[in-house]
Amino acid sequence: MLPIRTPLAAVALALMAGPLAAQGRAGNTTGYHTAARLAASIDSVARANRGFITVSTLATSPGGRPVQLIRIGAAEGADRKPALLVIAGAYGPQLASSEVALRVVRELATRRSSSASLYETHTIYVIPRLNPDASEAFFATPRAERLGNDQATDADRDHVTDEDAPDDLNGDGLITMMRVRVAGGGEYVADSIDPALLRRADAAKGDRGTYMLYVEGRDDDGDGEYNEDGPGGTDLSRNFAHNYEFFTAGSPLHPFSAEETRAVAHFVATQDNIAAIYVLGMQDNLVKPWVGRRVPGIGGSSQGTSQGGPLTAIMPAENPWFAALSERFDATPKTGLPESPEAAGDPLSWAYYHMARFAVGSRVWWPGKAPADTAAGRKAPSSDPLADDRNAYRWFKANDPSGFVEWTPVAGYTIDGNPVEVGGFAPGARLNPSAAVLDSLGTKQADWVEELVGMLPTVSLQPVSVTAVGPRVWRLKATIANNGFLPTNTALALRSRLPMRVKVELKLAEGQSLGSGEVLQFVNALEGSGSTQEFEWLVVGDAGSTVTLNVGAPNSGFASQTITLRAR
Repeated sequence: MLPIRTPLAAVALALMAGPLAAQGRAGNTTGYHTAARLAASIDSVARANRGFITVSTLATSPGGRPVQLIRIGAAEGADRKPALLVIAGAYGPQLASSEVALRVVRELATRRSSSASLYETHTIYVIPRLNPDASEAFFATPRAERLGNDQATDADRDHVTDEDAPDDLNGDGLITMMRVRVAGGGEYVADSIDPALLRRADAAKGDRGTYMLYVEGRDDDGDGEYNEDGPGGTDLSRNFAHNYEFFTAGSPLHPFSAEETRAVAHFVATQDNIAAIYVLGMQDNLVKPWVGRRVPGIGGSSQGTSQGGPLTAIMPAENPWFAALSERFDATPKTGLPESPEAAGDPLSWAYYHMARFAVGSRVWWPGKAPADTAAGRKAPSSDPLADDRNAYRWFKANDPSGFVEWTPVAGYTIDGNPVEVGGFAPGARLNPSAAVLDSLGTKQADWVEELVGMLPTVSLQPVSVTAVGPRVWRLKATIANNGFLPTNTALALRSRLPMRVKVELKLAEGQSLGSGEVLQFVNALEGSGSTQEFEWLVVGDAGSTVTLNVGAPNSGFASQTITLRAR
């Protein structure tokens, strides 16, 4: 089923019932955590792991719910060690991402001893549920998909807020969709292969639209539109800065308008030790890695410049790294992945394009590949606009019929005299699996998080050699290595100067001077897997005196040596 793109687009801000999830049965929320239960579970893990796991409140939602920040690692100096930030729960209906994030934290706590060396040198931050207000609609009656937080919004600009919410017309406890069959001028047609699915009418193919499609409900405010101003304000999964969509449902006047997203931006901007960001959400670039390419900018100017406009593709120099991360990733299947939504204000794109971090994202779960339907006349076209919907529909028919509500007439209710049917994917069905599989998903994701942390850049300093070259003159040779897999900075970071490059600083004692070399230097991206860079100085000073060499950066670690000026 296609998303609504009509004058009723503001409905998406309130409660959108398109792709949703089966919980064994579609109405069962057992095994999933409300905001209150999630906070209690996180507090329990932290209390059982004092000194290793700490919890703070990053922000408070308009609904008064905490957006928690979990820090995992040895407490001493944790915020100065190379770190991975995990963000989950930005897309409100996708509770599976938050549930997996919680289980990752629990699993990592059990590995505290076996992975002690990793946590002595690295830190993991986790934001388990960025949009707790929208997620809470999962537990309400009737149950629905909601994108926005609890910020009251006048979506239809009639000076009244939240006055036209969806309605459960058929009393099944779910907010799905309603289709209205019209004599002519409809925007949708029933698919010829799977008639339960609707696609937009294409006049170029001779289609004559026969249906209008709305979120299930009535015109409560009598303005001729349906469910256009229900509860739900800012869609936090589209409130970040990269490719921000202005003047659309769920998007206020500017990015970072919500306290929740603003707090994430402030945290990343001030925590220079964050080397990579992992987003559990709707966008994926691990199964299908991002590919850098040269794209013309505005007026033919180069992208990423003031004349050429913002980047729309990663720097080509990053291609080997994103490809390698994809090759190593095995926390989800690598087939049947639905297409990622277009990058528009999402946290994953922002993490790379604006904050210049290595940024990877995983969908966490999706319905598996449905068996092909070989019945005569039911073969889908090679270029199928309903490919993801068709696969999900057939998967639910075979595995959990409650994931799709069959279209049924609503007795005694018409729109402009036309009959109304209610049906479509159940709320949550295409985003959230049965709670029975959450633990195994969490274990696989915890394995990946630890592997990813182990790949972060890690600077080391080999023993510095000292050679006497004349009276009170000494040649110092130093070799810096990156023992992590990833470079110390992305190629984009070298343009944006964010985060910091590796600093090489030679500190002289009183009475010493420098004959050649620089006391302060910076290293451009040092590739990983033991890649090295050499530095050399001539220092004038008394035999037996010492100099200090400090190298490193918050996102790649620090190393230091005190060097005695004497022949060796």
